[in-house]
Amino acid sequence: MFALLTRLLVVPVSLATATPTVLPLTALSDGAATVAAQAKRDSMTVTIAPAKRVEVKLVMKKGENATFEWVTNGAEVGYNLHGEVPTDPSVKAHIYKRGSSKGEKGTIEAVFDGVHGWSWRNNGEQPVTVTVKASGQFSALKAM
Repeated sequence: MFALLTRLLVVPVSLATATPTVLPLTALSDGAATVAAQAKRDSMTVTIAPAKRVEVKLVMKKGENATFEWVTNGAEVGYNLHGEVPTDPSVKAHIYKRGSSKGEKGTIEAVFDGVHGWSWRNNGEQPVTVTVKASGQFSALKAM
């Protein structure tokens, strides 16, 4: 077991100035060890036409957490931060927060396996650009 752990933790350093990376370990039920998943980072920019709506979601499993920040190009938009299960329409959408803003920051913890994110509505007369950044536990950031 020690040999396995040693192989997992050894990070080759080719330059004297390089900083080795130590990755966290997670014990599995069978007693073996594996390298824990690193936090994912992603961003996306979408343009919303006047009187239209756009959705961007994180694909997450129940209990996963992600931090986020979204901002417009200066215009206020209506938003709805929610989660849903696209494969099971019998599960009602879970509303985390809704309102009207030029940007928001926060943390989201998935209450079930599914997609969790934002629906933005442009109530103005000009196109609005929204940029969203997320980091944490999710498998994808995608426009819906």
